[in-house]
Amino acid sequence: MSATQRGVVVVGAGSGIGAATAARFHDQGDRVLGVDVRFTGDTAWEQAVLDLRDPDGIGDLIKRLESDGQGWDVLAYVAGIPGTFEPGDVLRVNFLGMRTLALGLLPVLRTGGSIITVASVAGLAWQGRADALAGLLDASTGEEIDAWQAQQDPAYAVYSTSKEASILFSKKISGPAWQKYGIRVNTVSPGPTDTPILGDFKKSMGDDTIEFVRSAAGRHGGVDDIAPVITFLASDEARWINGQDIQVDAGVIAGMGAGPYPI
Repeated sequence: MSATQRGVVVVGAGSGIGAATAARFHDQGDRVLGVDVRFTGDTAWEQAVLDLRDPDGIGDLIKRLESDGQGWDVLAYVAGIPGTFEPGDVLRVNFLGMRTLALGLLPVLRTGGSIITVASVAGLAWQGRADALAGLLDASTGEEIDAWQAQQDPAYAVYSTSKEASILFSKKISGPAWQKYGIRVNTVSPGPTDTPILGDFKKSMGDDTIEFVRSAAGRHGGVDDIAPVITFLASDEARWINGQDIQVDAGVIAGMGAGPYPI
């Protein structure tokens, strides 16, 4: 990576994990541009207001970053909305916005840089759903997203779909991104995390599910449990990590899959 100050774009920097991530990058000495639909106050880093459902706005952001003379090294896509929102909005914000920015910024990021997307343990069925998600991964407009979603089982959680697609897409582009641009692409999948939208997850996923994870882990995750993983994946220390989905949930999912062992 360049020896000069890194340029870092954190999408979803207005609150929660995104705000904590932007703060960590800034405290490390990186030049940070935080992007979100709204900010509640001033920050130590530069802000850009963007509604991720607006393709023209995303295009303008990409052009702005292309024309910036100082250069960019990291895209941390932390933005996400829960399943209590309209399905089309969930897919636009959680997946399509990420896809558009990732593909648009691959030629912009400096060699040695990285793209990290915050997915979720709710997306861990991605491998078994790869065929079903193929049409979604190919969608490049909101209209195509809506047409794809209209053919899906309405009972299947659209939030899970959005995170499955994020993980699968990131894995698919990780090889070509590395070979063509020298850019690493990874995802981070938190369990339930104590952020302003945790209540929305309880509504969409059910109190029992969220409470089970909390009981198994001993507490909910916090933003300071997740943000360091994102900044690590963007660092030179993670230079040989590519195409991975890192589960950050105190081992709850691993325990469920493997079963307990008496110790």
